[in-house]
Amino acid sequence: MENRKPASPTGGYMPVPDRRPPAIPKPFGGSSADNEEEGSRLIVGRNIQLKGEITACDTLVVEGRVEASMNSRMIQVSEAGLFDGEATVETAEIAGRFEGSLTARERLLVRSTGKITGKVRYGRVEIEDGGEIAGEIGVLSTDAREKSGATPASPGTKSGDGAAASARPPVPNGADSPPGAKASVG
Repeated sequence: MENRKPASPTGGYMPVPDRRPPAIPKPFGGSSADNEEEGSRLIVGRNIQLKGEITACDTLVVEGRVEASMNSRMIQVSEAGLFDGEATVETAEIAGRFEGSLTARERLLVRSTGKITGKVRYGRVEIEDGGEIAGEIGVLSTDAREKSGATPASPGTKSGDGAAASARPPVPNGADSPPGAKASVG
């Protein structure tokens, strides 16, 4: 029996080109394993503006501008992104701007480039050096976190009087926050 190779202009083996579409890079943080577990995902790309109410969305990724209300599992605002409105989520990661009312039942992460202005409630908070929160700020009650299935706040968080709260331990002698960690009450 004779072995035949596909014909090519040079007389050698001619590989079949890969016709699968290229993988789309993940726009903001996380791994590809996260994509498989997160369910429905809405990405508002750069130069896109979206207004309205967002429903049935597990994860919202904001790279453009969103003026909306939403109740979801997660919101991620990239450095170039702006969310203006009301969001109630389990987890929020803010690297851009958030203006309005934000409730992160489990965890709020403010990246070094993130700025939140408005009413903020959270179960746990982490603010990177340079991240900012301004407005009415407070820790969710234990009852509110337990109803949502969230875990209690980590030691070192403050609550109550509208003062800024951080996952960092308190600074001795009533000194100001570490350099770059800005939080104000409006």
